[in-house]
Amino acid sequence: MKKFTFFAIIALIAVSFNLRAQNTDNKWAVGINWQFEDFNAVHLSVGEQFQYAKWQGYKFPSALSVGRNLNPSFNLFAQFGVSQLELDRMKEIGQPLSDDKFWTGDLNIAYKFANGYMMKETSWFDPYIFLGLGASSIKDLGATNGTTYMKQVTGVGFNFWLTEKVGLNFQGAYDYVITPKLAVANTENKRDDYMHYTLGLKFRFGGKDTDKDGVKDKVDLCPETPGKVELAGCPDKDNDGIADKDDACPDVAGKPEFKGCPDTDGDGIIDSEDACPTVAGLKELKGCPDKDGDGVADKDDKCPDVAGKKELGGCPDKDGDGIADKDDACPDVKGLAQFKGCPDTDGDGIADKDDKCPDVAGIAANFGCPEVKKFEYYKVVYFATNKTVAITKYTKDLDEVVGIMKDHADVSVNVEGYADSQGNDAYNMKLSEKRADYVINYLVKNGVAKDRLVKKALGEANPVGDNKTADGRAQNRRVEIKTVK
Repeated sequence: MKKFTFFAIIALIAVSFNLRAQNTDNKWAVGINWQFEDFNAVHLSVGEQFQYAKWQGYKFPSALSVGRNLNPSFNLFAQFGVSQLELDRMKEIGQPLSDDKFWTGDLNIAYKFANGYMMKETSWFDPYIFLGLGASSIKDLGATNGTTYMKQVTGVGFNFWLTEKVGLNFQGAYDYVITPKLAVANTENKRDDYMHYTLGLKFRFGGKDTDKDGVKDKVDLCPETPGKVELAGCPDKDNDGIADKDDACPDVAGKPEFKGCPDTDGDGIIDSEDACPTVAGLKELKGCPDKDGDGVADKDDKCPDVAGKKELGGCPDKDGDGIADKDDACPDVKGLAQFKGCPDTDGDGIADKDDKCPDVAGIAANFGCPEVKKFEYYKVVYFATNKTVAITKYTKDLDEVVGIMKDHADVSVNVEGYADSQGNDAYNMKLSEKRADYVINYLVKNGVAKDRLVKKALGEANPVGDNKTADGRAQNRRVEIKTVK
């Protein structure tokens, strides 16, 4: 049976195709074919079967098949044929004959792949596999009468439907001889079994009623589903007089004017399109009611009992500021959205109700009142070369700082000491620190709290004069006193 493997593979590949189709409504089929046999390669491998094939029968082609559809998946068919064999070729393979006529006949059942499950029933490509029993008759050399051999048939076939009723057909089969077995000399060179091929045309006819509803498939608008005669063979599950295929709501009874769909609340809008199917409403609101008549459906109206504006979800806005009264912190006075409907008269970003100075622009840090500017002060005292005591004439400037600090008790200052570029960095850094210490000690001695003074020693950093000149270096030997920001 391994000889069938090649054809089985072809059939399985063919199942994947599902192209343009020509449907049939006919149960019967007749085929006219050319019949061929191969007695030589039957026991060879699949590849060798084609390489060493010696087909016979083409000198006298003649075969006829008759079949009937049992259901979408199975067909029953019989085929009869006669081939003209080549006596010399048959003698070469060890089976000499006295007559070149070879008669065959068999009855088969076929499984169709174009059955609506694996492929569409309407496919133009119609592959199938088949099994059957039959007989063949041949007259061996020296025999008085022909010998009839019983056989078992296994095969594969392909229909290529050109029209609804006409197609091309090809079949290949392995005919296994059951009985009698050959019982003559040199049987090792003789062949009981053989390959059997047919090629030709197939014709279909005979109307059918697939769904058995009394309406022939040709006129049945729903040929595979039992239906009602008055609906051209189509079903009506909800019994509303509208065929399911035309019924927009096939599972629930409806009205013809709504294509079979119901309108439970009777407002002229079918339930599937009615946003409120159990309460009569307005068409412009998709079937929903509007109690306050403001154009907003009650189901969407945040204030359904009082007329309002659409843009506010159906709620009113007495002061006309675009904020619904229910969300307006100042519903009687026109205001701004960022202040929940309250005004900001001075435009300082603070709502009047929270502004301690509503008529004068201010800042949030001062509760809407104008900003109180912070006091700023700056003074510099200078030092001689390598000295840590301020030049005498700058003592009055230090006294001025003392007075300012006493007048502004909330002010703190940075005391930053500097040096010129003479000397190394470490020395100048230490020198600048001592100069800052001098100023701090002076201020503390004269009544300024030390915790209001922030010391910084910066050495040669941030020169204000040119360190290459004496005047420039004099400007750099300094202590800067400035308010902390």
